[in-house]
Amino acid sequence: MGTKVLSFWGKGGVGKTTCSASYASYLAKEGFNTLLVTSDPTPSLSDIMDVRIGAEKRKIGGLSLTAIELDEESVKRMWKEKFGEEVYKVVSSFLPVDRSIIDYVAGAPGIPDEFMLSYILDLHDGERYDYIVWDTAPAGGTLRLLRIEEQFYRHLGDAAKLYLSVKTVIERIRRGERGPLEIIEAWRGLALKVLNLLSSKDFIAYIVTIPEWLGVAQTERIINELKEFNIKIGSIIVNQVLRG
Repeated sequence: MGTKVLSFWGKGGVGKTTCSASYASYLAKEGFNTLLVTSDPTPSLSDIMDVRIGAEKRKIGGLSLTAIELDEESVKRMWKEKFGEEVYKVVSSFLPVDRSIIDYVAGAPGIPDEFMLSYILDLHDGERYDYIVWDTAPAGGTLRLLRIEEQFYRHLGDAAKLYLSVKTVIERIRRGERGPLEIIEAWRGLALKVLNLLSSKDFIAYIVTIPEWLGVAQTERIINELKEFNIKIGSIIVNQVLRG
């Protein structure tokens, strides 16, 4: 069996982290090697598991369970380490910018969510887990952003392609490094790989909601977005049905 990614989606405050932690613990108790990842910008996984968890992998008790808790600053740092230099190289090919552009882009809306998709892809392809349980950030437009980005790379204007092609040749001769056009093509390839993972049998979405009008409305929107990307929906979990 290949690695399965079980993702938990929903608006903030519906209990996504609790559900994902419970399911990951169950899988680990059943003997499956499980990785639990939370990318909620205000993480609560450490409190739920009653153990300090951070950006480094942490084994949980005697279970075959490993956990990672990524807050907003951790995600920004990891994004800059992976993509910062490439972004600077591409942008500086068009505009007279300094290296502060890396911090500017790292803080742009959607960048943390988009990075997490590539991070989950790396874990899926490079790590040996039976299950990766992903507690996503509160529902946003991450998936549509990814598709728009892939289309942008694909439809990059002919003039820009010509300019970058010439510049790439010059840079290759001068430094022997990848040029901006090659970097952009690699980004497009990464976006396609993520989209392929999302629509594969290895990726399953669980939607967490509450029995309130706003929760139901958000759930309908999430379902439509997931279907648009051919993402398999495992089930819908409704919290706060029984109250003492």
